[in-house]
Amino acid sequence: MLDIIFCAIPIREMDQIYSAPAILKSIVQENGYKAQTKDFGVDLLDLCGRDPELFIRVQNHFQVADSPLNKRELAILDKFYQGIVDYFKKNPSHYIGFSVFSFLTHKALLEIVHVLKENNIPGKIVIGGRGVKVSPFSSIEKLLKLNSLDKTQQFGQILVRKKIVDHCIVGDGEDAILNLLRNEPVQEVNATDTFEYPLPDYTDYEFDKYIWENNEIMFPITGSKGCVRHCDFCDIQHQFGRYKYRSGKDIANEMIKISHKYGYRKFQFTDSLVNGGLKPLEEFCNILAEYNDGHPDHKIYWNGQYVCRPEEHMPERFYPLMARAGAHGLTIGAESGSNHVLEHMNKKTSVEALLYELKLFEKYNITCQLLTFVGHWAETDEDFVNHCRMLIDIAPYAHSGTISGVSLGSVAAILDGTPSIAEVKEGKLIQSTFEKEMVWYSTYNPENTFKERVRRRIIVNQLAKQLKLPIVDEIEFLTYLNTTVELRHAKINKFYEDIRKNNI
Repeated sequence: MLDIIFCAIPIREMDQIYSAPAILKSIVQENGYKAQTKDFGVDLLDLCGRDPELFIRVQNHFQVADSPLNKRELAILDKFYQGIVDYFKKNPSHYIGFSVFSFLTHKALLEIVHVLKENNIPGKIVIGGRGVKVSPFSSIEKLLKLNSLDKTQQFGQILVRKKIVDHCIVGDGEDAILNLLRNEPVQEVNATDTFEYPLPDYTDYEFDKYIWENNEIMFPITGSKGCVRHCDFCDIQHQFGRYKYRSGKDIANEMIKISHKYGYRKFQFTDSLVNGGLKPLEEFCNILAEYNDGHPDHKIYWNGQYVCRPEEHMPERFYPLMARAGAHGLTIGAESGSNHVLEHMNKKTSVEALLYELKLFEKYNITCQLLTFVGHWAETDEDFVNHCRMLIDIAPYAHSGTISGVSLGSVAAILDGTPSIAEVKEGKLIQSTFEKEMVWYSTYNPENTFKERVRRRIIVNQLAKQLKLPIVDEIEFLTYLNTTVELRHAKINKFYEDIRKNNI
């Protein structure tokens, strides 16, 4: 019998592997315990016939309350849950660990746990991950029958109190998971500065079952926790606290070892940003550049989230070094094309800095993807026009191949644990009760309604198509927005009518 199984569950992006189960498995096995990993997202993708659009529609069920699934999609969900039950019957374990990667995982977790209990699957259920530390996602409030007090508590706390799960690990799990298996007390909030763990164990992973660009498998690698920025729409600092990072030498050595062990040479950083610390970045790049120069037929390549810095903070000498070290497909959070909005976001960057980065990326053959979204609470009509102008300005870099993808995002959301919650508490932002993340009202920008944000989102979709930008993840975002409008249009209209009546 296994001691613990570490599981990844929907909502899943199937172009990446989650590293947490592999890291935790290696830690517990080094300490004498028997562990296994399982990604149930792979099973759901298989049940969808590996059709990405069908997969997105089925996963939309976990994002929207009362989502309208057809008979085929409902049948897929039934088979999915039965498959989970069958898996745990064949693989009994003392503990079943679920990675609650974000608030988008809340509904799937609840439904999976319900099915396991309904089928008397043994094993204590332990949850961890970023999603346990935030308040419940609006799509599950009916499922949990939440009262007003519940809505102020963390998702993990509620599930333990309601005895839906047995244990919840908040924060870093490297030490806490061993305490749990040893029947020792587990702190309420766990934090560790160490990255000292054995080589992650990926032996259970079905690499060929994921959807890889150009069929090239990418291994996850973690170089830091937290972020040096404090953007008002992001909860990273709430989740991880102060910024912590590994040495560049340690990161490079792990990548080289994994490459030799598994035979794959592409890596994807799980960090919030790979260039948070320039000193470890330079150390890391020097080692990998030397390795790549000495192994021209087996070069290592990597990508990750990359923070856009002002020109004076990022000397040009870094760019040829990153290119030699294998930087490829970096993800930049451009967010908005308006400096006014970027200032309110606390991004500490500018549109000019983005264009500077793109110019040097093109010069040294480093590709990237850009993340953007519309409807930030500070975004005026003029700001939106500037956002559209930015899309026009980046088009040449997309046509040259420097920009390999542009995510147009959803519309601005207010998430628990982000600095924007302070605006809610001060009464400057008012959230709806039925779709609090997406449907809200700004007292200092009243024209920026949900309807207006959706209108702007439709415009950027059409503009990006006209500019022939390489749009990514569009079906996923538009499916969610379309479903929200279909199911909630009456409530959305009433929310804004009530605000107008009350002269807020």
